[in-house]
Amino acid sequence: MLTFDTVLYTSPSPCVVALGCFDGVHKGHARVLGIARKKADELGLPLCVFAFSEPPRNFFSPVSVPLLTLREEKLELFESLGVDVAVCVPFDESILSMCAEDFVNNILIGNMKAAHIVCGYNYTFGKNAAGNPELIKDICVKKSIGVTVTPDFTVNGCSVSSSLVRNVIADGDMETAALLLGRPYSICDTVVNGQHLARKLGFPTVNIIPKQGKLTPKNGVYVTRISFDSGTKYGITNIGMRPTVDTHIMCAETHIFDFDGDLYGKKITVEFMRFLREETKFPSVEQLAKQVETDIETAKEFLSGLLKLKIES
Repeated sequence: MLTFDTVLYTSPSPCVVALGCFDGVHKGHARVLGIARKKADELGLPLCVFAFSEPPRNFFSPVSVPLLTLREEKLELFESLGVDVAVCVPFDESILSMCAEDFVNNILIGNMKAAHIVCGYNYTFGKNAAGNPELIKDICVKKSIGVTVTPDFTVNGCSVSSSLVRNVIADGDMETAALLLGRPYSICDTVVNGQHLARKLGFPTVNIIPKQGKLTPKNGVYVTRISFDSGTKYGITNIGMRPTVDTHIMCAETHIFDFDGDLYGKKITVEFMRFLREETKFPSVEQLAKQVETDIETAKEFLSGLLKLKIES
């Protein structure tokens, strides 16, 4: 079972340390962790991740970068990739002012007892971001500690990064997001009571309020996959303020196909598969209902094609 710490961790024994921010735990991150897991198995040691709880630039900017993965999501992904210990510390003044050599000597080697270190080619750390993989190598070679630096990871010729993933999600390009992440982008939360208007119009919905600090896709309607305690279904989800009914509350409102159960108070995960259309204010709820019928038909056509493609492949 994964061990988690929010303070500078002191390892009881040598370990392999993987370094990064890991927001999103995208395919590039997965490769770093896969290489680190393989090295840990070779050495018979646990795999520890050292990461910051938020992107360091949030410390400097008055406007925070929204996160692709909140702590619970990140830990679940770490565990699925074979991480034994996750150390996610806040990026604060003490970290900011620490010289790069002290970070390697005192934290990675001293506290975490690193026997081998794995990081990406562009990993920087320490005061003024002066530390880099070459510095880690220079220090560690003198102490007989191995270092593996992973090269740039690309998908379709593009370098995979958390910033790129954020950009494509903000654009509603959920297929590209899934390609970069290795899974569909998702939000997860507890179903709350709504106005029950959609049920009266013939398409019952479940509502969740996206968590503060979590990146939401651009406003609009999406084909989605919904997971909850009794299984997985498909549906359509509207992200936004629902302007036709003037709620002025950011909400993810989902109509689940072939489902009429009660999910109030239960946690669901909504995975975004394809953007269908922009959020629109309709002149009446009747016209909204007509558009939703069209959205449902379009979504089912997409899902039918997707299922056929999976069977043929």
